[in-house]
Amino acid sequence: MSTGFKNWKKAKEKFTSHEASHTHAYAVNQLQQTKAGCVATQISQQKAQQQRDARTALLRLLTSIRYLARQGLAIRGHETDTGNFYQLVKLRCDDVSELHVWLQRTTNFMSSDVQNEMLTLLGNAVVRKLVETIRTESQQFAVIVDGTQDCTGIEQESLCVRYVDGALEPHEVFLGLYEPPDTCGETIAKMVEDALKRIGLSVDELRAQTYDGASNMAGEYRGCQAIISRRQPLVLWFHCGAHCANLVAQSAASSVAQVRDAIACVHELGLQYGRSSKYRAVFREVATSGEGSFTTLKPLCPTRCLCRSPALQSVIDQYEAVLESLSDMSQSSNGEIATKASGLLDRFQEGQTLLLLNMALAVFSILEQLNRSLQSKSVTVSGMIEAIGVVKSKLASMRTDDTFGDMFCSSSTAAGHLQLNDIELPRRRRPPARYTGRAEAYSFSTAEEHYRTLFYQLVDVTSTQLEERFDTTSSGLSTYLKLESVLLQGKLAPHEELLRGYPELDNSGLSTQLAMFHSQMTYSDVNGAVDAMKAMSPDVRRLFPQVERLIRLLLVCPVSSCEAERSFSGLRRLKTWLRNSMTQSRLNAVAICHVHQHILDNVDIKILATEFVSRSQTRKSVFGQGQW
Repeated sequence: MSTGFKNWKKAKEKFTSHEASHTHAYAVNQLQQTKAGCVATQISQQKAQQQRDARTALLRLLTSIRYLARQGLAIRGHETDTGNFYQLVKLRCDDVSELHVWLQRTTNFMSSDVQNEMLTLLGNAVVRKLVETIRTESQQFAVIVDGTQDCTGIEQESLCVRYVDGALEPHEVFLGLYEPPDTCGETIAKMVEDALKRIGLSVDELRAQTYDGASNMAGEYRGCQAIISRRQPLVLWFHCGAHCANLVAQSAASSVAQVRDAIACVHELGLQYGRSSKYRAVFREVATSGEGSFTTLKPLCPTRCLCRSPALQSVIDQYEAVLESLSDMSQSSNGEIATKASGLLDRFQEGQTLLLLNMALAVFSILEQLNRSLQSKSVTVSGMIEAIGVVKSKLASMRTDDTFGDMFCSSSTAAGHLQLNDIELPRRRRPPARYTGRAEAYSFSTAEEHYRTLFYQLVDVTSTQLEERFDTTSSGLSTYLKLESVLLQGKLAPHEELLRGYPELDNSGLSTQLAMFHSQMTYSDVNGAVDAMKAMSPDVRRLFPQVERLIRLLLVCPVSSCEAERSFSGLRRLKTWLRNSMTQSRLNAVAICHVHQHILDNVDIKILATEFVSRSQTRKSVFGQGQW
């Protein structure tokens, strides 16, 4: 309008109608465009907002992956949209509005390849933290390696490291699962060296190694321990103490035929209980009909170290229920189950079966208590040797304190109460003349005399096996005892040459400090020296740096490979028949995250997100370089 507005009487009506006109709307839009700046500026602001939303979404993706890996849950199903990862992110859309738009994108960074990359980032972050702790707390370390097959038959080698922290507390940590092309000693040794190099640990700082007794690991010339020892002569090798105790139990069980057969009956009974739901129901009904408690019957597993005594004790405590349930099954069932139940019933109705089970329980309970103590992370090699001495003394006392006499009386009384057949001598068999000559073969006059001989044989075999399996003249134990004698006696002689080989020890300083430490402190073993060191004030403790290094060398030696076996429990949870197609790198990353949950919780996700974005220009364009 060139003349202006003059009709002020109808101004309100005219202004209202003008606001609805196209001319006014156009003018307002032009004014807003002028205030907003140029088009390039508007596009830049929109791009920045999109990048902020993308960074928010990426953090939620990483935390979702971390949660699933921590809990050991499956991430991706047969279809991406039905997997736990996608459904978890979809659920989180209710709390994070940016995820709604993100899930609609064509490239939403939720593919299996990106999942593997995120899992690898999380696993590497955990391993870096562990290695940083090892290198900060203790330069020297030991390796623990053990292998098993997963559900698909692939060999999985578990690598663990033992180190000693600043408080002189030993720690054993799991560092990953590896798939070797074969299981020969040279291949596994190369795998160990390569794995240590990749994670940032030097073989030069390796001081001990612990494996099982398989020939590919313990072989004197071509075993893994021999190859690593040639690479680093300061590495001491120790046969897993828990594995040795299990081998002792196996040898003792097979040394006496009658004991072996009685244990086999318990094993078959456990299998019958596990396979037949009908027998399980019958036994439960019989066992709970009285006032006694009900305990599950379990078979014996040759690879599990702590399963014999509970299985034997369960049968002995519920012997009457076992007899009654087997009788019911042998009469009411048909086919193979009835036949096996009838055969087991005949064996368990013999009084000598109960006696033989008590004999086996008396020995196995001691061995399993030893095995349980050797599975602790804090146990030392000197402590293991002392514990074995206690067990051998206990076994020797069984021959002198008439343990068998009390056992025979109690078994005979129980057999009469249960209406079992009397404990009798087995049928006499004439030995070949080449064994006896012209003289008449000796025969036992009573059943007690016969079974006493079997019990002493069982005890003697156990003691002999303990002596052979834990041979202190082996190279690893022998060197360890020499280092321990230096600490306990307070002088270097006559092992100066041995100590000179360790670069972390200074003989001149060690000699002075050790003499002063030995004269001022009272201790009789390594643990006593550790307690004395811990009781010192920081200023006093700084007087004995060389003594502390010697103590660390003794503490870093592993007693068992149980830490590696514990990781197999995680492997069974992670790789199942429903999750058997995951790659080795994915399995390794998930296993590390699942085992070290407390470290995974403290991983800085924003640092990992920055590393993830920096790996390609496309990601930098999508996520930008702004603040997280």
